[in-house]
Amino acid sequence: MYWERVTEEIYVFTSDRYALVNCVAVLTEEGVVVIDALPFPDEAKQIAAFLDARAQGRFHSIILTHYHLDHVYGLFAFPPHLDVFSHELCRKKLLDVGAASLEHAREDDPIFDEVSLRFPTMTFDEGELLVSAGNKHFRLLHLPGHSDDNTGVFLEEEGVLFAGDAVMAIPIVADGDWRQAIETLQAIKELAPETIVQGHGEVILRGEVQVVLDKYINYLECVEEQARKVLDAGKPRSTIWDIPLETCGLERVPLGVASHQLHVANIMRVYDQLKPEYAAVEPAL
Repeated sequence: MYWERVTEEIYVFTSDRYALVNCVAVLTEEGVVVIDALPFPDEAKQIAAFLDARAQGRFHSIILTHYHLDHVYGLFAFPPHLDVFSHELCRKKLLDVGAASLEHAREDDPIFDEVSLRFPTMTFDEGELLVSAGNKHFRLLHLPGHSDDNTGVFLEEEGVLFAGDAVMAIPIVADGDWRQAIETLQAIKELAPETIVQGHGEVILRGEVQVVLDKYINYLECVEEQARKVLDAGKPRSTIWDIPLETCGLERVPLGVASHQLHVANIMRVYDQLKPEYAAVEPAL
């Protein structure tokens, strides 16, 4: 794990053990606001201890961007009395699948035995939710596509967007919808944040935001194009494994060895979503 400061009051903690997933802490006059958590218990406890010392034990709340467990597991390490803010869909999904997924993770690796799930206590299901902590104002925005519950957090005073997995080093839609993901990226462009903290990957700094967002939009459009090519040619779904990430303008470096698998999963997801449309088309006589 490593960490960096985006500003004097914003810390980003990154796990190099799983796809460069990020946890964020914002220091406010009323205590620390934590946004997501790292999945591994030892890293989560290190972060909690660091922040406890840095803020002299004063925590304000937790914001959860979405239900995927690489963002959820580490929440157990933070004070149990804290409110957890999220979209209502996030709470529902965690209630539906969280316990079973955690049990499966424990079977695979006993390091997760000490994890206990935290469920959102304050949610919204339409519009926006404003969370105020001292001099900081956090606008929670529904940013679906990666998953239908994904929420971004816009810190207006600094112009910083904590995007959850709506923005990540390789856009992932295997559990979501690529059309929604593109619409969300376009909406973020219109929001025009100065800085974006991705759910996975490096912080996108001033001057790079619009260029990177365009690159991610182009990537997802290319994913659709590749899926359509396979369908148009009548090739088997398995041939998608042969389509390299570089075909769609991204490199494997940001997320390491998992990059190709994630890319293939994207194309397969779009292929599966498009296939009924192709099946419904009458063959030409």
